[in-house]
Amino acid sequence: MRRRDLLVGLVAWPGAANAQARQAKVGLLAANVPPPGTVEAFRDGLRQRGYVEGQNLTLDVRALRGSLEQDIQTAADMAGSGVDVIVAWATPAVLAARRATSTIPVVMVSVGEPIGSGLVKSLARPEGNVTGLANLGRDLSAKQVEVFIETVPGLKQIGVVQNQLNPASVGQSREAQEAMRGLHLVPRVVEASSDVTYEEAMLRLSQSGVEGVFVVPDPSALEHRKAIAEQAIARRLPTMFQRRENAEAGGLMSYGASLIDQFRQATGYVDRILKGARPADLPVEQPIKFEFVINLKTARALGLTVPPLLLARADEVIE
Repeated sequence: MRRRDLLVGLVAWPGAANAQARQAKVGLLAANVPPPGTVEAFRDGLRQRGYVEGQNLTLDVRALRGSLEQDIQTAADMAGSGVDVIVAWATPAVLAARRATSTIPVVMVSVGEPIGSGLVKSLARPEGNVTGLANLGRDLSAKQVEVFIETVPGLKQIGVVQNQLNPASVGQSREAQEAMRGLHLVPRVVEASSDVTYEEAMLRLSQSGVEGVFVVPDPSALEHRKAIAEQAIARRLPTMFQRRENAEAGGLMSYGASLIDQFRQATGYVDRILKGARPADLPVEQPIKFEFVINLKTARALGLTVPPLLLARADEVIE
C-alpha cells in the first residue's frame, strides 16, 4: 500500500466508524397513555428496519400531561433532548410538537384533519417539518353511521360524544353529524374528555332519549374505554367507535384503521428521515385497511340481534 493511501485511510476511518456507531434518537410523544400493543408495534417496526435499542437506537417515550402549558413543556423537553425525529400520536401531541420545534422532523400518527389543523399545507406536499399518517374524515364517518344503522334498527336520534379541546375530534364530529342528517337522523352532541365527563355525557344522552351513541375518536376515549363501555351498557345504549380497543373493552362495535398498524407504518417515515429525507418531501399517507369489530357479548347484554350478514362482514366477532 502506498503511504498516501495509508494516510487517507487513517484519516477517513474514524469518521466512518463514528457514523456506524452513532445511535439514532427517536422521540415518541403520545397524546395520552398509548394503548396496549402500540409502542411494541412501533419498536417491532423499527427493529425490522434495522434499528435496535441499545445498539443503534435510543427511544424516548413520553405522554402529555393534560394542561396546555404542561403539554407544551413536555414537547419542548423532548425537542431539547437531542432527538433526530419526533413521532407524535394524535392531534394534540402533533400540535404540541409543532409548537416546540419547526426544525426537528415530526411524524404524525393517526391524525384527523391535518390540513384543517394547519399541520400540513397539503397531503401531497406537506411543506414544513410535519408529515405522517392521517385518518380519513368524511368517508369514514359516513361508513360508521351506515353500519351503526344496520346494526341498531329504528335509530332516529344518535348521541355524539366529542372532545372540544381536540380540533380533530371536533372536525370528525362535524362530519359524523352531516352524515347523520343526510340519513334523516337527529344528532345530540355532548362534550367529554375525562372519566367523570364521559359518565355525565352518557347520563345526559340517556335522559335525552337517544337510541345509540357515536363516540368520536379521541385519546381520552381510549384511556377511559372500559368506563365508557360500562356506562353505555348500564344505560342500554349501543355504541359505535373508531378503535377496536373500544370494542374489545365492551363497546358494541368499531370501524376504523388499526392503530397498531399505523404505529408500525410510521416507522417507514422514521427510517426515510433518518436516512436523509425531508418531511416536506414525504406525502401524507392515509389508511388503506379498515377493521370492523362487533362485540356480540355486548349486543346480547343490550338485547340486540346483530344481522347475520353483518356478522359475516366483521373482521372479528367478540363472543
